[in-house]
Amino acid sequence: MSLNNKILCVDDEESILRGFTLNLRDKFDLHLASDGKEGLELFQREGGFAVVLSDMRMPNMNGAEMLSSIKKLNSEVVTVLLTGHTDFESAMAAVNEGNVFRMLSKPCPPEVLRKVLKDAIDQHHLIISKRILLDKTLRGAVDALAQSLATAQPLFFGRAQRVRRLVNGLAEEMKLEESWRLGVAAIFSQIAYLSIPQHLSEAVYHRKDLTPEVKAMIRELPEETLKIVDLIPGLEDIREILQRVDIQPKYEVEDGSGIRTAASVLRVGLDYDYYHEQGHEDCLILQTLQSRTETYDEKVVAGLTQFLDADAHSYSLEEIDTRKLEEGMRLNEDLLLDGSMLIASSGADIDRALLKVIRNYIACYSQFPFPKKINVMIPVA
Repeated sequence: MSLNNKILCVDDEESILRGFTLNLRDKFDLHLASDGKEGLELFQREGGFAVVLSDMRMPNMNGAEMLSSIKKLNSEVVTVLLTGHTDFESAMAAVNEGNVFRMLSKPCPPEVLRKVLKDAIDQHHLIISKRILLDKTLRGAVDALAQSLATAQPLFFGRAQRVRRLVNGLAEEMKLEESWRLGVAAIFSQIAYLSIPQHLSEAVYHRKDLTPEVKAMIRELPEETLKIVDLIPGLEDIREILQRVDIQPKYEVEDGSGIRTAASVLRVGLDYDYYHEQGHEDCLILQTLQSRTETYDEKVVAGLTQFLDADAHSYSLEEIDTRKLEEGMRLNEDLLLDGSMLIASSGADIDRALLKVIRNYIACYSQFPFPKKINVMIPVA
């Protein structure tokens, strides 16, 4: 991964900006702004900055205020503050609040400034590298867990897949930040069902004919899920989302972390899928969700309505030869082995792992063990 050396320098003194240009333009991709307001606007308009260097004392918006706003827009950007002695206390407060990587005294020698900016570029690269590594690690771990769920509990794997697709679509529709958390939480919401005995799967899935003992077992699953999540570093936000799913939105306000909204999105996704699997029409499900304003976030339900409408126009229903299943298709009916054993439920995405499972079964039977034809949803070109 190449280093991003794009730097925004903000100062209200023309002579200082000329000095930045003279001393830094040969080493960095330099962009200039003459006050805090202009700097914030330029940051939002251009984007892609690795480092923001700002003077502390400026009219309208001081450097600490601007850098604080920038960190809220992009927590990965690295910030450096130039300050005089009279601004020292205010500048130190900005450092202590975590909004500033380094603080420099004015006037700052060019060689010191170049070194600090090089360190800031390296710090940004480290932040991005860690995030990419964490993202790949989490995706790998979640995909491995999902494949285990697919083999052991296809009913709940189908739900996990459908809910993940739904919440990811809602996150895009609502323009939510840190949207990756929703897809991961959707998979983990079903992972504890691996412990359910196979002969109880269908009854538990449809919540029908459950004995008091089985009901007690189901009530323990959310706590078991949290214990599983606790075993994986980096999933603290996922734990918070799962823990808040059953808390009604009216009892919590969004604190800026996005956790409360993510929990509301996951709750809507899970409940929509449950009602849909019971055979209810979308219009009735949406009316039900809209009427329960204390249980469901109205903005999330509105986003669901828009997403379902768009998704309906993204796929076409076709009956195809089961041997011709391909990645990217979506089952529109259960895939049964020998007419009885569920391999994948309706709504499951055809991915590499599922295709491998299907081919393994075919290889173990002298005759083709699946229905010759199957209904699938195919993405519209």
